[in-house]
Amino acid sequence: MTSFSGRVAKHYLVFKAVIRATKEFKKEIEKAGLDNLKILADAGTSIVGTYLNGCSPQEKASYRRDLNALFQMGITADMILTELVRQMPELAPIMQGRGDYKKSEIQHLEQFVKEG
Repeated sequence: MTSFSGRVAKHYLVFKAVIRATKEFKKEIEKAGLDNLKILADAGTSIVGTYLNGCSPQEKASYRRDLNALFQMGITADMILTELVRQMPELAPIMQGRGDYKKSEIQHLEQFVKEG
């Protein structure tokens, strides 16, 4: 059985990994511009899919590797997007105000990882 302190340490590391991954997404979102993302979302276009499809093959491989590592630690795409909205509250209307938009973005992220 794992000790309490070991479980706490694992949860802390997972939490830090989610925050670190989310900060990377946040940087990319800020580069793209929030207004552009709102336009994509209003048109029903996947922000995640659009961004990932525009990446170089090297960037895609790096993102897949990083996301696979996070998923293996028990971090889910939902956890990442939830943390992203926490760090960028201006994304909340995009993720929460459009029906199943967040759910479809989670599916795009998971599909991207599986493609590799």
